[in-house]
Amino acid sequence: MHFVWISALKDLRRFRREPVTLLTWLAIPTFIAVILTVIFGPKDTRPHGTLLVADEDGGMATTMLVRVFGQGALGQMLTVEKVSPDEGKRRMDESAASALLIVPKGFTAAVFSAQPAQLKLVKNPSQRILPGMIEETLSMFIEGAFYMQSTAGRGSLASPLIQLNSKVIRNQDEVPSGFAAMLLPGVLYMGLFFVVRAMSADIWYERTSGALRRVVSTPATVAGFLAGKLIAVALVLAAVGCFGLLAGHFMLDLHISNLAVAVLWIAATGSGLYLFMLTLQLAASSERMANFLTNFVVLPLTMLGGGFVPLSWMPQSFARLGRLTPNGWSVEQLNDILAGARVPAAFAAVALFLIVAWLFNVRRIRSAAC
Repeated sequence: MHFVWISALKDLRRFRREPVTLLTWLAIPTFIAVILTVIFGPKDTRPHGTLLVADEDGGMATTMLVRVFGQGALGQMLTVEKVSPDEGKRRMDESAASALLIVPKGFTAAVFSAQPAQLKLVKNPSQRILPGMIEETLSMFIEGAFYMQSTAGRGSLASPLIQLNSKVIRNQDEVPSGFAAMLLPGVLYMGLFFVVRAMSADIWYERTSGALRRVVSTPATVAGFLAGKLIAVALVLAAVGCFGLLAGHFMLDLHISNLAVAVLWIAATGSGLYLFMLTLQLAASSERMANFLTNFVVLPLTMLGGGFVPLSWMPQSFARLGRLTPNGWSVEQLNDILAGARVPAAFAAVALFLIVAWLFNVRRIRSAAC
């Protein structure tokens, strides 16, 4: 265990002596984020979403209701799709729409004959603006129906007979939808990718200087050597993540429900990215080939994983592909953590990956040193 801490301190001292390399890699995504934020603005831009309508009525009142969402500025922000209730629930579970409106059978008859009816609205918790606008529009429609029923001589109505039952599909806090706040997690992981790529390249210095051969030939274990490097990497990434999140909180109004858990997640997943990059470094036949291979992998993954455009803004096909990338999946889980969700299964998956990747790289380092 003593050797593990010696190995960690060695790497930390090296990072302290050469901070320009890490700062340079962090400056690239920071510059991109600043430029995109200046272009699009740090506040909310006009959003666009999908309203799913499960029409079990098929009457004139439903047609009138759906047409309301296609008028004016609201029509430019919403695409209305008619679906079955089961299809609508499935797509809402996949967070593929802003809201699902279920119109019950007999809704038209209830509107024109002053009978009770209940509209059901299921809202996407990851969006803030559009679900609220949809709910407000429905409330206005219900008020209009109430006024029509009252003036049509249907008796004295104390309250609207058409009710709106609104619920959120998951019980979690909302994440701010400003462009800069939405972009920050993806940009943060793009910076982590660049940093761990630079850190993983350090193995070539250890290899050419003979440090790996000395570790193998002494009582110190390769496992302890790599564990120390991993601790140093995790500490640096935790510092980077903490600084990035706090900057986003104070400058961009980024909501952070639990800073400690978010920083722990960044350090853990960033360490996983480091082991992934280390695997690529050790697979290459030369340092030059390693640079080419890691750049070839990092650039597409950062683009697909939300480094340049938030996943929620991508077309659905690209968003699904982006969520399958290691950084895209990590960004999605980080967004849930920032919103207050608990993700023990995700932490368990990352821990399992770290153990497997660590053991694999221990063997690769031992082979590379020989």
